[in-house]
Amino acid sequence: MKIIKLTFICLFLLTFHYNLFSQAQIDINIKGLNDSVFYLIKYKSDKTHAIIDTSSISQKKKSFTNNTLYEEGIYVLADSKQQPVFEILIGIDQTFSIHIDELMDNKTYKVKGSKETSAYFKVIAMTTHYNLYIDALRSEINKNPNNKNKIDSISDILLDYQENMLSKDENSFLNTYIKCIEKIYIPDSLRDKKSRKDAYIVDHYFDEIPLCDSRILNSRLLKHKLDDYFNNYIFYLDSENICKHINALINKVNDCKEVRDYILWYLYSHYFTPENIKHESVFIYIVDNYFSRLDIENLSDNLRKDIIERADVLRNIIIGANAPIISYSDENDSIISLNDIVDKNIVIFFFKADCQKCIKEKRILNLIKSRHKDLEVITIDITDETIYSDIIHQYDIMTSPTLFLLDKNKKIIAKNIKAEDIEFYLIRVN
Repeated sequence: MKIIKLTFICLFLLTFHYNLFSQAQIDINIKGLNDSVFYLIKYKSDKTHAIIDTSSISQKKKSFTNNTLYEEGIYVLADSKQQPVFEILIGIDQTFSIHIDELMDNKTYKVKGSKETSAYFKVIAMTTHYNLYIDALRSEINKNPNNKNKIDSISDILLDYQENMLSKDENSFLNTYIKCIEKIYIPDSLRDKKSRKDAYIVDHYFDEIPLCDSRILNSRLLKHKLDDYFNNYIFYLDSENICKHINALINKVNDCKEVRDYILWYLYSHYFTPENIKHESVFIYIVDNYFSRLDIENLSDNLRKDIIERADVLRNIIIGANAPIISYSDENDSIISLNDIVDKNIVIFFFKADCQKCIKEKRILNLIKSRHKDLEVITIDITDETIYSDIIHQYDIMTSPTLFLLDKNKKIIAKNIKAEDIEFYLIRVN
């Protein structure tokens, strides 16, 4: 009987100890900031949603408590109007307090109870300091070319500092955070050779980033990295090379479905209407190789069907493709086929009668046509979309005005351009 009682007491103590350390208790004191309610908001990739709200225990201290631990990640403290106040890293230690003297100065953030959260604020403070210094030097680099060497030197100092701040616990979220904000180390031999340096960054951009740490989705870290990579480095490559690097990236996360699916949806959105129209073939590649084949989160059968259908439409109207043959009514209500136009460059202009921008573009088109006798302008009024629904679908028309420019062989040489740019393309093809 005593043994049973002793066993029960041990189990109770173990359970009590486990529950004690499986609860979150975060106290926040911000000097000069008083509000009735504060919210702790959780990131989910680039989106946010409220997790818990609390009233102040006193005029100074705000407290967040939870019977279970929060998911590790980057959270936002927001005021009663849900306006962000500051971001905070919540790691494995979730019983801690923060005292802040000045919100705009990270150096005044004092954390007790979590070395990980404390280190996070120190990293932010030092990273901000060095980056401001680098930006100041970069702004005067034309006047002082030697600033380039100073920038390289400071960048190396910052990288060393960030590496030294890595936690001894390799699995800490702090380490994931630091790896995501670090700049890529460029070998000295490549620093003065821009093209080779950029190529090195493109090839090694994700080497040190723990992409398979799903906690990365509890922040905007991955979104920021993808934006930087695809907007500042990949953007200038041709579509074939972009597809090659996309494939390499997806291969890195093949065993991490949650992260892989987020990246795939990011790519879908990024290339749905690409800034560079020539990159429409990248969208087609993404659909053909991933969305038509893989089990992807939030991808229903109907949505998959719609996505594949749009890729097939784009396949027929990418730059360099022969334009789909259509028939339309001219100004005399006669039915004309695209095939009826021979030995002329062709503009297909989709517009709506009540669109002021369309009216302006139409005037410019008339001026251009008067200067180029070998140019035929086809205007299609899509105010009533039901009349030309098939053509609207064939040409993937999503807005008005939309303009396609065809050469004399009816090959698409430009689209979604302004009327004033037509002559530039005509000079290139004639």
